[in-house]
Amino acid sequence: MTSTRIVCAVAALALTGALACGSGDRGAERVRTDPDFYAPFLISQAIRAGDLLFVSGQAAVDENGAVVGPGDFDAQAEQVFRNLEAVLHAGGSDLSRVVKVTIYVTDMAVFPKILELRERYFRKPYPADTIVEIAALGLPELLLEIDAIAIVDGAIDDASG
Repeated sequence: MTSTRIVCAVAALALTGALACGSGDRGAERVRTDPDFYAPFLISQAIRAGDLLFVSGQAAVDENGAVVGPGDFDAQAEQVFRNLEAVLHAGGSDLSRVVKVTIYVTDMAVFPKILELRERYFRKPYPADTIVEIAALGLPELLLEIDAIAIVDGAIDDASG
């Protein structure tokens, strides 16, 4: 399948998957890692709908719930991608199968670093991408958050629930 057809198919599946998750079960499955810091906020770390995994925004929070590297974009970026990889893995996917990301930053001056991150963590064809500068994230120390849509294979592993 060509890259263009893959992108078109993913866009169609994403719309279908998003509509399927609107209410009730509809075949959507919650994906989580342990510990799940999203639970108190009534957010799923990810939702698997068919062959797609919709990953909630991942921020620079470690396994103890502490913000990693306050004021240090590079340290936060490393943690964000560790968290993203963990949720993708729990949902039956990985960074190589990401087809769409949305990147939220508190300062667009980091854009050159975003390009480096794309090259480091993703491969051609690079995922569709949106980058947005925002005034603040969920915690004042956070500088970066990334959400993603990825293609999955097989059943969700034991980390799901």
